[in-house]
Amino acid sequence: MNRREMEIRNRVSYVARRHFDMRRRRCDWEEISFALQIPLLQCLYNFDASHSRIMPRHMTEDKEWTLDDIEALKSFIEIHFHHRMTVDDWVLAGKYMNVYHSDCISKMWALNAFQMTPQLFAQISELRQAGLLWPTICSTLSATNCTPDIMRFVYSTTTRENVQRLRRPKAQFRISKHQHWTEDEDRQLISLLERFGDGHDIDWNFISKAIGHSKNACRYRRILLRRSQKSREPSQCSSTETEISRSDIYTKSHSPKAK
Repeated sequence: MNRREMEIRNRVSYVARRHFDMRRRRCDWEEISFALQIPLLQCLYNFDASHSRIMPRHMTEDKEWTLDDIEALKSFIEIHFHHRMTVDDWVLAGKYMNVYHSDCISKMWALNAFQMTPQLFAQISELRQAGLLWPTICSTLSATNCTPDIMRFVYSTTTRENVQRLRRPKAQFRISKHQHWTEDEDRQLISLLERFGDGHDIDWNFISKAIGHSKNACRYRRILLRRSQKSREPSQCSSTETEISRSDIYTKSHSPKAK
């Protein structure tokens, strides 16, 4: 890191402390970007929580988010990321929300997995008129993979006029059932395995959500990558080479035995 990069990082950390909202427990990054005249994503990239003494919140799956937090995370992803997000993108989202990036993944996963239907909307409306609280409503309806804050957010953003036109929201990180992998996804899988370990205690749920393939697809892809790496001749492998031959992987994944 050169001197200029260090200065930018120190400036961002200093201004972030001044624009930290104690009520929301996160920074106003739009104001920070305007004050520094630096793009918002660049501010997040140069932000170092250890320098600013701003500790991220640990929002576990059983801890409810406020409607403002869910709306802020959803808007941030829709504005700045129009494609499948990488792990680095989720890290920036975590900095924006002042939470761990794994918490952002879990919350957006739950938001995209929850499907509001006209029947469910009517049931929620009846229970709300009866005076029931959201945790009670969520447990009463037994909504799969849904938390009270997600149900409340989707219900509050749904009107009676458009309830008949409800469709399943398009996920920012779709889980694909096919075995087609791009070169970027291969590199991302290898990076995640190197970062979190390639042993028996791999968090396949996290890897699946981060890449956008099912857990079984990720496991099978790891096997193909390993087989391809072992089958290569030593003379073809250099000490600095990190890429794996995609032609071998494609042949193996589309062979009759692989299927």
